[in-house]
Parts: sequence; structure tokens; C-alpha cells
Amino acid sequence: MRLPEATLGPVRRLRVMAAAIPGAVLMERVFDASFDEVWALAGDLEHGVPRWEPMVSSARVIERQGDRVSLVTQTPFRVSLSIDAVVRRGWCWMQTIPRFYVIGMAAEPEGRGTRFAQLEGSPLPGGRLLQPLVHLDVSYDLHSLGGLLSRGGQGYR
Repeated sequence: MRLPEATLGPVRRLRVMAAAIPGAVLMERVFDASFDEVWALAGDLEHGVPRWEPMVSSARVIERQGDRVSLVTQTPFRVSLSIDAVVRRGWCWMQTIPRFYVIGMAAEPEGRGTRFAQLEGSPLPGGRLLQPLVHLDVSYDLHSLGGLLSRGGQGYR
């Protein structure tokens, strides 16, 4: 007997992750840009993300094995963070080392545009206390990414 299989698209998968992490903030937006344009910026952790995520001044990939990536990011406050990530087309899941903060991104075509979802938060007890600040950060990120996309990525790539 073969059991039925259920598959989730990247955005639905991120919604499931958000439901499982009490301190997470998940926001979604549909951009008037192709999936390839959106993912070129969002999925490029070293060059794209620092252009629209103000809390990432720089990112450097240390090791890459298939879809597994180890990187170091620098915040504007000169704090370095080691991050383990899984990056696939339309999907990125990152967690700091040690695991005090998680970040997820998902994208999929929707109509003529692209639905993009971003999750951030702390899975630690008390992580919910950070939600107002995380909400502001994620909201700004989506606004910044949308602005960059509306300007055609300003010569990105």
C-alpha cells in the first residue's frame, strides 16, 4: 500500500515553520516582479541581502555543500553572527549558531508577480517579547526589497 504524499510550496512551508515557533514574525507581500528577479536579490545571501536588509551590513559564505551554506554576517553594530543555512530555489532557512534567532525566506510565482514571505524571530523562551521589534524589522525589509525591485534592482547582477 502506498500512502498519499503531501507537498507544500515554499510559502506554505514557511507558514508551517512560523506556526511552530512562538517568537516568530511572518509577513508576506506580492511583488510586481518575476520570480527570477525576486529570488536573484533574496537568494543571494552575500550580495543581494545586504542591499535590502539593513541589519546585514555584509555577508560572507564560508562553506557551501550542496544546498547547505555556512556564512558569517556583520550587523551595522559591528556584531558578527555565524549562520547555518539551507538555500534552494525559492527557499532559504537560516539559524544563528547558537540557535537564538531564525530567518526564513520563501518565494513563488503568483499571477504576474511573485509572493515573497519572510520569517524572523527567536525560538527561545521569551522570544515573543522581541516580536514588536522584529515586526518593524521585517516590515522594513519587505518595503526595502519592494523598492529595490520596483527600480529594477538598480543594476543588480
